[in-house]
Amino acid sequence: AWSRLRAITLHFLIAYASQLRMLIHRLTLRLRSVQALMRQPVMGPWRFANPERVVTLELRQRLPILVWLAAAAWYLAAPSAVAAVAAFALSGWLAAAWLWARTIARRVSAERRLHYAAVQVGDTLEEHLTLINSAPLQLLWAEFVDRSDLPGYNVSSVHAADPRSVASWRARAVCERRGLFQLGPWELRMGDPLGMFRVRQVYSERQELLVYPPLAPLPPQLRPHSSAMTGDHRRLRRPAPAATLSALTARHYAPGDPLNHIHWPTSARRDELYTKVFEPESSAVVWLVLDLDPAVHLGAGPDSTEETLVLLAASVAADLLRRRLAVGLLAQAETVVAVRPQFGQPHQWALMRALAPLHALSPLALPAALARLSATVSARDRIIVLTPSLDARWPAALRHRPGAGGVEAILLDPASFGGTGDVEGARRALAAQGVPTWSLRRGDLAPAAGAYGAVRRWEFFTLATGRVVTRQTPRASGQQLPYG
Repeated sequence: AWSRLRAITLHFLIAYASQLRMLIHRLTLRLRSVQALMRQPVMGPWRFANPERVVTLELRQRLPILVWLAAAAWYLAAPSAVAAVAAFALSGWLAAAWLWARTIARRVSAERRLHYAAVQVGDTLEEHLTLINSAPLQLLWAEFVDRSDLPGYNVSSVHAADPRSVASWRARAVCERRGLFQLGPWELRMGDPLGMFRVRQVYSERQELLVYPPLAPLPPQLRPHSSAMTGDHRRLRRPAPAATLSALTARHYAPGDPLNHIHWPTSARRDELYTKVFEPESSAVVWLVLDLDPAVHLGAGPDSTEETLVLLAASVAADLLRRRLAVGLLAQAETVVAVRPQFGQPHQWALMRALAPLHALSPLALPAALARLSATVSARDRIIVLTPSLDARWPAALRHRPGAGGVEAILLDPASFGGTGDVEGARRALAAQGVPTWSLRRGDLAPAAGAYGAVRRWEFFTLATGRVVTRQTPRASGQQLPYG
């Protein structure tokens, strides 16, 4: 009988092994979900919002509430001294934790103020942070959670404060990367001493921080030779931007174009609105076109082709503006970035602001990007293409441009950045198509410190008496650079 029972049991286990395995798996998942639910914070019944912050009170665990309900049910079902002590002790415990958390939620706040702001690579950023406790209770811990995206900078930390006191400290960082960054949003987390409740104060304020890219002096052999500019370009007189009565070509109509500039024969022939492009009286306009196709860029960090390309564009723009030319910028990144050409040194800040957040994220290769971007360029303007690509087929995208405007190119030598390719062969191929070309190797451009003004950091000087005084402080928030 025992052998028969063992055989039946073994047969049952073999036949239903998969079903048992599935049942055990489901029970395990259910137990894990219940355990996670017990530990998951529960949104409390108190929430307060104002223009500065949103305050939320959360119950950190469900278990104490369940124990309190069990003690209350025990007291109601079978009143006794033990049940009464357990129920009222747990009630007092929960009430004290609730009142403590509610008090600090209402009476504790924090502030952050940008005191010194970075404006160029190498400058120091400094913020003053303040924790204000106006409650008559001790603040045992307050955690700052920062969501700023400035690399190497974070104010996340834990602090405490005495009753009715103010705690303040500073956070500093040296800005080592160009870009457009956000300081904030941020969050303040606190709790009661018993660990029952959590207070979250979410501050939605954001502050924009622009770190300009560096500049570098251009080698004499690298300066684009724009002597072939059309029109009356003189050092002491700006060319008049007026349009003549003769039209060079037609382009697609863009919102804002005058209706009397529409070329009706072309519009009727192509069943689309086309606008006439007039020949200017004179032109001294240069467009810088950046190739931001990630497939052709190499390296990472300051020595990458992407950073070198931005450094080159900023340096060429500054050089052309000093030569009394109007400079514009075109780039196909995630979206089209366009800065209209203007004269004068103040225009440099508009160009630097556009260059600071650029990254190689273009969905288009250089020929397709040029075909899209060249519609913005007048036929008399000059284009300087900056690219690490050695593909010499991209000038074909610009052959539809009539007029006397020309094209130049500066190639980043990929072999010097760890890639492969013959930059001299690409230069000869472009020269055969009438495109003057220059090449740039890794290390040919050395960023100049303080190109927009002195780099502002903390500098101290020790007197003969031993006293330490401040020689230089970072740039105050809101302070502008020269020509800013």
